[in-house]
Amino acid sequence: MAVKLKQERVDTLVAECRPGMKPKDVIDAGGPGLILRLKPRGAHWGLKFERGDKTLRMKIGTPDLLTLEQARYIAGKARSYLDAGNLVAPSEDWLRDRYVELELAKPARKRDPVLVAKFEEDVKHLMKWRFDEARDEFLAEVKRTLRHDTWVDYRAMLYHPELEPVMLMQVRHITQQHLAILVAEIHRTGTERKAEKLASVLRPMWTFLCESHRQHLTGVTTPMPMLKAPKRSAGVKPRSNGKVPGAHVATPSEIGFVIAVARSGVIERSLSVAMELMVATGQRRRPVASALRVDFVDWVEMPGWGIWSMGPAHRKTAAKRQDKHRHVIPLPPALWERLKAQMARTADKASEYVFPQLRARKKGGRVDGHLSAAALNHRLLDMGVWASPHDLRRGLSSACQNRLGVERPDVKLVLDHNEGIPTNDVLEAHYTVHDRLDKKGPVMEVWWPWFEAQAAAATLPPLAELRKEIARRRREREAEGKAKTAARKAAREAAEKAKAEAAALAAAGGHAVAA
Repeated sequence: MAVKLKQERVDTLVAECRPGMKPKDVIDAGGPGLILRLKPRGAHWGLKFERGDKTLRMKIGTPDLLTLEQARYIAGKARSYLDAGNLVAPSEDWLRDRYVELELAKPARKRDPVLVAKFEEDVKHLMKWRFDEARDEFLAEVKRTLRHDTWVDYRAMLYHPELEPVMLMQVRHITQQHLAILVAEIHRTGTERKAEKLASVLRPMWTFLCESHRQHLTGVTTPMPMLKAPKRSAGVKPRSNGKVPGAHVATPSEIGFVIAVARSGVIERSLSVAMELMVATGQRRRPVASALRVDFVDWVEMPGWGIWSMGPAHRKTAAKRQDKHRHVIPLPPALWERLKAQMARTADKASEYVFPQLRARKKGGRVDGHLSAAALNHRLLDMGVWASPHDLRRGLSSACQNRLGVERPDVKLVLDHNEGIPTNDVLEAHYTVHDRLDKKGPVMEVWWPWFEAQAAAATLPPLAELRKEIARRRREREAEGKAKTAARKAAREAAEKAKAEAAALAAAGGHAVAA
C-alpha cells in the first residue's frame, strides 16, 4: 500500500536498517514509481514501472545521497522519459544528467568531435600492422622467395636506425613523404648509395603490403613506386683509399700478387682457396663464398679437370626470373686439385659448403653457414692492393680479349651468368639445355697458363714481413671501422638528445604561455 512519505519518516525508516531485520519496500504515493527499499545492510531509492507485460526497475541512489524531494524529482523525470515512448529503463548517463540538474554532480566533459571521429576511425584498424611487424612479415616473404643474400641485404637496410621514427607507426598511416624525408636524411649525411639502397628496399616492401589478400592486415592500399633518394652529388666520390669505383681494371701484376699471397700460406687456408677460385674463374664473390660441395664434380670428358655447376639460387637474379639453367665453369687440373683438398680438409665439419663459416658472426651465434663474402674484400684490402673482386673480374675479361685473343662472346660464356644470352630468349629459356663446355674449356685452357705465369712472376717480401704487414693493415682497417661506427652512434645519440631537449623546451614554453 502506497504511503505519502515525509522526510522525517524517511529518516526513521532508514534508522531501522540493521542486521537481522526483515527487508521491506515502502511505496511513496508522492512520487510516481518511487520505492524506498529497506534491507539489513542499508536503504536505497528505486523506481518501478509497468509497461505492458514488462516491469522496469532502476536504482537511483541512497537516502543519505538523495533527499525525498530529490528522489521524487528523478522519479517524475523517469515517468516523463517512459511516457515519451521509450520502452527500456533510463541509462546511467541519463541518471547522471539528473544528478547534474540537482547539482549533485559536475557536468561531464564535452567530447571533442574531432578526437571522437579519429578514435572511431582508429578502432576499425586496431589490428593493423605497425612498421616493425610489417617489416618482419616482409622479410619472411623475402627469405621464402628470394636468395639468402638478398634477405641479408634487405634485413640490414630495414633495421637501419634512421627508420626509428616510423618503427611503431601503423603502416597505413605512413606516407611516402614520411619515408622520403628519412631517405633524404641518410642522403644528407653523405651515404648517398645507402639512401638509394634503402629506397629500393622500401618500394617492394610497400608493394608487398598493398597486395589485395593482405590489405585487411595492413590497411595499405597503394604502393610507392615514386619513392626515391635525392640525386647524387656531381662528380665521382672516391673511396677512402682514393680509388674511383668502377674505373679500375686489375693489372697483371695485381692478379699475380693476389694469387701468390693466397698460395703463400699467410692467410687462412679456406680463404686462400676461395680467393684463388674467385680470381681464376672471374665469378662474383657471393657465389664463391656460398659455393656448395655438391656442385663440384669431375669433368669426365676431360681427365684431371673439374666442373663447377652453379645453380640458379647462387646466380644473380636467376632464381627470381625462375631460370632453371645452371652456369657451368670448367676448372683446370691444378685448381681442381686444390678444391678437392679443401673439401677433404673440411669434410669433418659436416657442412654443405665448400668454404664453411670460419667463426660465429657474433658472440654466441651459430657457426653453420658459409664464408662471409665480405672476407674476400677485406683480405684484398689487407694485402694492400687496389683491386676489388669486381676489378679482378674486369682483369680476366680484359686480359682474355686484349692479350690472349679470346673473342668477347666466349669470355661472356665464362663471366656472364646468363652466358651472353638475353633473359627474354624463348629458345634458351624453354627449349635448350646446354652447358657449352665445348666453348668454355678452350677459354680456360688459354687463360690458365697466363694466369699461372702472373703468379710465378710475382715478387713477395719475406713471409714473416708479409704476414706482419697484412696483420697491421687488418688492425688499422678494423680500428677505422670501429671508429666510424662509434662516430655514427655518437652523432645519432647527439641528434636524439637535441631533439628531446627541443621538445622539452617547447613543452615548457607552452606551459608558461598557459600560466
